[in-house]
Amino acid sequence: MKTLPRLLLSFACACMLSTPAMAANVEIQAGIMSGTLYNLSYAFTEIVKQHAPEISITAVETQGTGMGIVKGAAEPATRIVAGTMVPVLEARQGKAPFKRAFTDLKAIGNLTENIQTLITFDPAIKTVDDLAGKKLGCGPKPTVLGHNHASITAAGMKDPKNMKVSYMAWGNLRDAIMDGGIDAMILGVSTRQQPPFSPVAVFGEMVASRGVPTFLDITPEAVKKASQTDGIDYQPVVLKAGSIAENVPPRDVQTYHDILGFYAFDQLPDDVAYTLAKTLYEHCEEMVKYTAMAKGIWPAMVVPTVADDMIHPGALKYYKEKGLR
Repeated sequence: MKTLPRLLLSFACACMLSTPAMAANVEIQAGIMSGTLYNLSYAFTEIVKQHAPEISITAVETQGTGMGIVKGAAEPATRIVAGTMVPVLEARQGKAPFKRAFTDLKAIGNLTENIQTLITFDPAIKTVDDLAGKKLGCGPKPTVLGHNHASITAAGMKDPKNMKVSYMAWGNLRDAIMDGGIDAMILGVSTRQQPPFSPVAVFGEMVASRGVPTFLDITPEAVKKASQTDGIDYQPVVLKAGSIAENVPPRDVQTYHDILGFYAFDQLPDDVAYTLAKTLYEHCEEMVKYTAMAKGIWPAMVVPTVADDMIHPGALKYYKEKGLR
């Protein structure tokens, strides 16, 4: 008779062990439709469906990282943010346009690295100082490609007051520099594990029409000065000669970079953050099946480079278990 309770207990334990993990719903605030962040977010949802089916995950369009953070904060237990690190740092500090400090916003994992440079087709412009009295084209003002890039460029000039800045989307920047509406513009270049790197699509159109542009240096000293002025840790980097194409750029270019990644609030359950980090790290290279933009992501790139206290505890647990932190 004593064997029956034992059998029932064993059966109950087996049932509990075979029960799948509790289902979770996650919504990625993915940025502008067809943009890098949106495409990478969509690709990520596809690999999560395959390798972590207990998580139901979708990507929704938002108007940039800032709006994604605001929307994510409205439902912090179920929404994560695809974004660039600079506005995340601004949000954590409560800088405008954020109305409070989102100190509970933390990294899950990196996606890719973007190097930002300045280019011009004007042979008279050889350094950033030559932009005095000229028109600089940047991305939309609320974005990193907008006010942050303008701030970093100005920090490298002896007399930035006379520089005029126009904020616009990529297609408008292309048209403006082609017809002389602006004299220089920002150029985004996504890195790869090995060159060639990939500049934004409009770069090919500009080269076909105007030839290879001049790349302007933004020195580490300028990047450091802008960091001190803005209270943001901008990171200098060198775009190596020939890293876009043969002789493009023709020499090493000093500039700065930003990191794209996934971020979550502390309220996201630790086990969900753990699974998302694990899936991203172990299967990120499969994302290229869904978007060519994923060529800029590989396992070593995924591991966050920020301090431990800026990594979601669930994600940090995974990285530490793997000996990656």
